Amino acid sequence: MKAPRVEKVAKKTFDEILSQLEELPSLPSMVSTTLNILDNPDSLTQDLTEALSYDQTLASRVLKMANSAYYGFPRKIDSLSKAVTILGYNSIRNIVLVTKIFDSLGRGSKDETLDRKGFWQHSLGCGAAAQVIGDKLGFGNGEEIFLAGLLHDIGKVILDTFLHDKYSEVLRAAQEKNLLLLEAERNALGATHEHFGYWLAEHWNLPLNLTAAIAFHHDPQKSEEYFIVTSLVHIGDILTRALEVGNGGDNQIPPVDTQAWAALNLKPALIENIIGDFENKLKQVQSFLPVDLA
Repeated sequence: MKAPRVEKVAKKTFDEILSQLEELPSLPSMVSTTLNILDNPDSLTQDLTEALSYDQTLASRVLKMANSAYYGFPRKIDSLSKAVTILGYNSIRNIVLVTKIFDSLGRGSKDETLDRKGFWQHSLGCGAAAQVIGDKLGFGNGEEIFLAGLLHDIGKVILDTFLHDKYSEVLRAAQEKNLLLLEAERNALGATHEHFGYWLAEHWNLPLNLTAAIAFHHDPQKSEEYFIVTSLVHIGDILTRALEVGNGGDNQIPPVDTQAWAALNLKPALIENIIGDFENKLKQVQSFLPVDLA
């Protein structure tokens, strides 16, 4: 997968932005240890349980998610080892990534030009919509699709965190001039949240399907072998905006990519069913957000 190309960027400005991003923290060592265990086919569930037990934030988060409406298990899961066994490695990996991303980047400053609560509600809605569409079309991997939608706009958080004053101007320009935020970013910075989201994904070595959705959700055709998951996130983003869930940073609805729409073969009757299921899914996934952002 090729990196998203930055066109007509003043080299000096772009280098200054990148130098700001060098201050971005790496994932904590315990998260890296846990992810290494998850990626090791010879690891045992007791290895994973032990690693999680050293991080009380992660351990409590895994237990909370195991008992959430999202997974819908009929009985209360009261031990970490039982949660690890029942949820499985893929679900644990997703919970670990989301928890530490929220810890590192979830909350904004007191001067919230980017409404972080609204932003994460929009992101949550995009993940829920993408998963529902994927389920309806029989693509499977619903949890990975949800996570791709949840993280698709993470570049906006990078810009708001490290270029806060400049990005505040970008957000105001988008509102005052009725621009797509993507267009306002490109006008002011010569690059967009997709570029900086891609940089973060590379920096944190996120899975390629997540990286593709982060980097190309406004232009799914460029995502190559990850075209379907990126298309699902693309349509999920648009549907969430149309239904006015959360706040994506502007008041515009991005144009639909015709190839993504055609590839998913969406029909009007199916869209009606998707909207109905989306509302239920959105309630289920609220547990992915920390209490103060839900």
